[in-house]
Amino acid sequence: MTVSMKERLIKKFDDEIQALDRELKLELPKEIKRARELGDLRENAEYAAAKERQRLVEARISMLQKRVSEIHLLNV
Repeated sequence: MTVSMKERLIKKFDDEIQALDRELKLELPKEIKRARELGDLRENAEYAAAKERQRLVEARISMLQKRVSEIHLLNV
């Protein structure tokens, strides 16, 4: 039985969403906490980098979820 291209794309995007969600909920909070402990947040490059990564991950998750919903609407 063959898996359709639509199903493969959805699975690929869902897998990436899960990996990014895990990073967003588990890894990034630890990085942000560790960076906060380094001191002044205004001059803390580690904190700024962790917050920027958090924004990028959130944007990527949002984009992937939108793509998955669009793919579900496709009638191939």
